[in-house]
Amino acid sequence: MCTARPACSAREAGCAVHMDFRLIGSYTAPGGKARHFSSAPAAGIYWGRSFSEVQLNPGGTMRLSIRTLRSALAELVPDRTGAAASAAIAVIVTGAFAGSAMAQANLDALIKAAKAEGQVLSYWAPVETVAKRTSDAFTAKYGIKAAFIRFPGEGSLQRFASEAESGTYAADLMFLSGTSSFRFAQEGINKGWMDPVGGANLPVVASGEFPAKFNRGATALLQLLPWQMTFNTDKIRPADFPKDWPDLLNPKWKGQILFANPRCCTVYQEFFKMMLDKYGEKFLSDLGAQTGRQYPSGVPAVQGLAAGEGWITLPTVVPQVQAVRAKGAPVDSVMPAFTTGIELHLLLTARGKAKNPNAARLFANYVMSQEGNKVLNDDPGGFSMYDTARLPAQYVPADTEATKQNDRIAKLLGFPK
Repeated sequence: MCTARPACSAREAGCAVHMDFRLIGSYTAPGGKARHFSSAPAAGIYWGRSFSEVQLNPGGTMRLSIRTLRSALAELVPDRTGAAASAAIAVIVTGAFAGSAMAQANLDALIKAAKAEGQVLSYWAPVETVAKRTSDAFTAKYGIKAAFIRFPGEGSLQRFASEAESGTYAADLMFLSGTSSFRFAQEGINKGWMDPVGGANLPVVASGEFPAKFNRGATALLQLLPWQMTFNTDKIRPADFPKDWPDLLNPKWKGQILFANPRCCTVYQEFFKMMLDKYGEKFLSDLGAQTGRQYPSGVPAVQGLAAGEGWITLPTVVPQVQAVRAKGAPVDSVMPAFTTGIELHLLLTARGKAKNPNAARLFANYVMSQEGNKVLNDDPGGFSMYDTARLPAQYVPADTEATKQNDRIAKLLGFPK
C-alpha cells in the first residue's frame, strides 16, 4: 500500500516522510466511546493517502490504519530510544490528516465542490430573523445561494419524515430545537435518511475548532437558550420578583401564574422534567395548583402576561419576551442559576440523498465555526458554543428521555388529556 514518493513537507497532502517514530493517539468510536492506542518504536514511510484516512506502513513490521469516525487525535512522536534518535520530525494529525493545514486543504476542496452545486436549502425551527441572518451571511461569504423554510415547533421533523418516506429530500440540512431532534437524527441515520454530523469529516471538527463536548455524534449543538420566568411589572415590583423556582409556591401568587401546555413541545417537557427530577412530584402538583390560566403553547402565554391576564409565566426564553417588550409590554424576567434550556441541533441529510450535499456540509461547517456561530447567536439570550462561560451556574443539559414523562408531568400540573 505504501510506495516511494518525492520528499515533501509532512503537512502536505499525499506526502511521504521516512522517519523513526512512536504512534500515540485516541479517537472517538461510534457510540461516543473513547479509544486509545500506542505503538512500539518503529521505522518506515508515513504518508497521507486521503483527507479521510491516515496510512502508516513501517516496512512490514507494523501495519496500522486509523480511519476518522467522529473525531480523532493522533500524534507521531519521534522515537528517541534507538539509533535513529536524531530523527526530529513530529507530525500532529487532527481528525483527518496533518492538523489545521490539512483541515484548511479539506475546507478548500469542500468550498470548490459546494460552489459547483451553487445552492443549499435548509429547514429551520428558530425564528425567521435568525434563519435569514445566518443564511445571508453564509451567502455573502461563499457566494452560494442559501434558501430556507421555517416551520414552527417540530414541523420540520414531520415534513422531512413525510418527504423521506416518499423518497424526496428537499432539505439538505436542518436546524431544529429540542432533544426530539437528536432522537430523530438517530432514527434517520438508521433508516439511511441522514448522516451523523460527527462522522461527516467537517474541517471545523477535524481542526479542533468546534468544541468537542457539543459534538453529539448524530447532531451538533449550535445554541443554548436558557429558560427563565417572566413577570408583568405593572402587577409585581421588581424588588418582589421571585428569585428561584421554589419561590413560585408562595400563596400570594396563587391564581396568577400562566402556563403553556407541556404537551405542545418537547422543549417544555425537558424543562418540567428538570423540575420533577430536582423537586419531586409534590412540587409540580403544588405549582400546578397556582395556575391562573392555561395556554396551548408558550407564545400565547407570554402574550397573555403582557395583556395582564396573569402576573407570572414560565418557562420563557429571551426572544419570546423581547418580542412583546418591543411593543411596549410591561414585562421583565429572572433567570435562576438552576435551569435548562432550548438546545438547537444541526442535522445533515445523507450525502447520497441530499441534492446539495457539499453545500450542506459547507453550511454546517460555517455555523459550527466561531465566525458563523457568532452570527447565528447574534441575539440577546442565546449562548454560542464558544461563549458558554456565562451560562447560569447550575445549567443542566436537556434530558433526552423527557418525553417519556410527558403525561405524568401534564397530569401533575393539572392539564387535561
